[in-house]
Amino acid sequence: MSNKSVQISDKLIQWEDDKNPLAPLSQTQINAYLSLSEYIGNTTDVISLELKDSEKDKEDNEEPDILGRNIESTEDFYKFYDEIAQKWMSADIEPYIQLANELRRQLDEWNTMLSKMDECIQLINTLEEKYSEVSKKTNSLYIAGEELHTDQICLSKICFEINERLSIFNSVDSIQLKLDSPSFIVTSEMFSNMMTSIDNGIKYINDHMSYKESNKYLALYINARYKALSLVQTYISQCLQTGTESLDTTEFIAHYGKFQAIATKIRPVIELLESRIDLDPIYSAALDDCVLTYVTRRKVLLGASITNTLSNYTSSGSDYCSTLRSSCKILIQLTHDENRLYQCFFTNKSSVFREYLEAVCMHLYDMLRPLVIHMKHFETLVELCTILRIEILQDYVYEDASLEVFGCVAELLLQDIQERLVFRANLYFVTDISEYKPSPGDLAYPEKLKQMEAIAEEMQYRQLTRYDSTGSLISSVSEAPSVMSKQSVGGWTSAADLHGMWYPPVRRTLMCLSRLYRCVDKTIFQSLSHEAVALCLKNIHQAALIISQKKTPTDGSLFEIKHLLIIREQIAPFQVDFTIKELNLDFRKMKNAAWGLLQKHDKMFALNSSNSIIEFLLEGTPVVLENSVDSRRLVDQTLKESCQTFINNSSNTLVSPLTMFLEEVQKYIKWCNMQGLHGIVKQQEFAQPKAIQEKVQETLAKIKKELPLFLQSMSLYLANADTQFVLYKPIKNNILHIFTRIQQFLTTNNYTTEEQQLIACPTSEQMSMLLSTSLMSNKSISRKTSTVSIDEHPAETNENST
Repeated sequence: MSNKSVQISDKLIQWEDDKNPLAPLSQTQINAYLSLSEYIGNTTDVISLELKDSEKDKEDNEEPDILGRNIESTEDFYKFYDEIAQKWMSADIEPYIQLANELRRQLDEWNTMLSKMDECIQLINTLEEKYSEVSKKTNSLYIAGEELHTDQICLSKICFEINERLSIFNSVDSIQLKLDSPSFIVTSEMFSNMMTSIDNGIKYINDHMSYKESNKYLALYINARYKALSLVQTYISQCLQTGTESLDTTEFIAHYGKFQAIATKIRPVIELLESRIDLDPIYSAALDDCVLTYVTRRKVLLGASITNTLSNYTSSGSDYCSTLRSSCKILIQLTHDENRLYQCFFTNKSSVFREYLEAVCMHLYDMLRPLVIHMKHFETLVELCTILRIEILQDYVYEDASLEVFGCVAELLLQDIQERLVFRANLYFVTDISEYKPSPGDLAYPEKLKQMEAIAEEMQYRQLTRYDSTGSLISSVSEAPSVMSKQSVGGWTSAADLHGMWYPPVRRTLMCLSRLYRCVDKTIFQSLSHEAVALCLKNIHQAALIISQKKTPTDGSLFEIKHLLIIREQIAPFQVDFTIKELNLDFRKMKNAAWGLLQKHDKMFALNSSNSIIEFLLEGTPVVLENSVDSRRLVDQTLKESCQTFINNSSNTLVSPLTMFLEEVQKYIKWCNMQGLHGIVKQQEFAQPKAIQEKVQETLAKIKKELPLFLQSMSLYLANADTQFVLYKPIKNNILHIFTRIQQFLTTNNYTTEEQQLIACPTSEQMSMLLSTSLMSNKSISRKTSTVSIDEHPAETNENST
């Protein structure tokens, strides 16, 4: 071998050198190599077996031994490999070659078949072409026939439309001839058909104004409609005129009978117009003209009769209430009759007829308004308002929709009466409440109450005597008070009528409010009630001051409390809000602005923003203030102040010696503090046990003497156990408080037990028992002497106040 071959051999050996290989293999490559080695080994065995088989076949076929060929180069190897491959391939693809030959044969057969099918298709195409030509000729013939039929229909339709349109235009002349004919009757069926033709013609021409001479024929149709409507109005006017010429204007019944007979003739024509109201406004106008014709005839027949009838009521000398009631009932009945008669002629309401009814009903307004605006009697105005609001409007008008027009006139008259009533009420408040000058008899308290008790006792005695004389079930005299008590509660009335014993301004205020409550609206009543209550409270307070000066402060306070309780109780049933809003102007900002203007007089004509005149105009605007005033709250507040005044005066009167003593002690302590001295009150002469004992005894004597008188006065004025207890409780507490302060004074100033026993000041428990005993004894006395509670109001008053 040459050196080059040796070098190549050495390098190949070094590839797998264990220490320093030229081409080291990774573990993955080594594993792949081992796998290939195993596979090649197995393949070599297969090849060797196949070679053996091939050699056997070669021997059988007597072929040369190619495996024994000497392979010296790569080219020899490739040739050897090609020979073997050709050998093996020819053996493997033999079946496929046979299959391909078979397929080739079948392909030739199919090609032959396809050529025959092409010839058939050509024949079919020729047949289809001939069929298509025949079908086209048939369809064209059918289409031509359809077109001819459609043209025939269109021509027929056009011919019909032309005739129809020409009939609209051609019928105008015949309609004109019929309307000009003197024998044409509007009540006939021909007239109704003609009106329908006129309406259809006008509608058609209005929808096709593009036609030639459409304006001309539209004017002809409209002229024909006016002629037809003129015939209708003439017919109605003639029927009303001829049918009522012989009527007497004073015979109401004959009026309605005649008109109902005429309605049977006119009603078909009216229905003809009413059914066409929605087609054109001209029919509404024509119907209104017919109503006007009807109404004009009714005015001629009834105008003078209504005026004379209502004038007779006014001049008959009867009172205003009877006049109003009778006149309203006459007009209500007349309105009903006129509505029924109108419905015999017309179906729909008309403004013309409404104006006619208003004119008829305004006779009442024109007759009564001059009487109302000069009326001065408050009760009469109240009665008139009550009649209109309750008897007329509520009982008749609001329940019957046909009296709506009369209701409007009645409400107008009611507003005038209410306006006059409010005016007279304001004058009444000033003259009879605010400026009322009480007579000596009005302020004769408590004499009036004592006299009332005496009358009640006398009536009670007479009642008891009557029971005994008639054999009643009373078994003993001791049972008589309870029986009389039940009789008085059950509604017994006598000369001691408590409502009549009220202070006149109170009685007048409550009477006036009870009348106004049913006559005016709530908002107006709220304003009037506030004014009346405020003036009444002012007058009550002035009367209480006079009674306090002439009698005693106790009588004055109890008088005021009594009547304040009456007012509060009597205004409670009114179901209105007594709160009103008052608007006042606040000029304080204007005052400040004017003062600023005077201070800045040198800047009045300044040209900048500090001009004082501009500031005055901007800042000096009065402010509108809104205040809410409640009459009920005003009464409660006044009552509370009066009760507090009575409680304080009564307490001070009963314990005045001890009160003066405590005030003297306070003055002495204050004087010592001002002088910086540490004085001992006990050492003063006025604080000696003997002096204190005299004041305590004087106070106790005063309580025992005057407290029953106070309780009797309370029972006399109030006669209500609950009210008396409410007033007596704080008086009792004030008295107990004074004695408690005396006890505290004695304790804090170190009075000895002997000195306290000498003073003999009762404890709070002892005074409470003493005061309770006085109250119980007064209750027993009042239970025997009183018959009727002073706050028990007669049934008549309660009815007027609710």
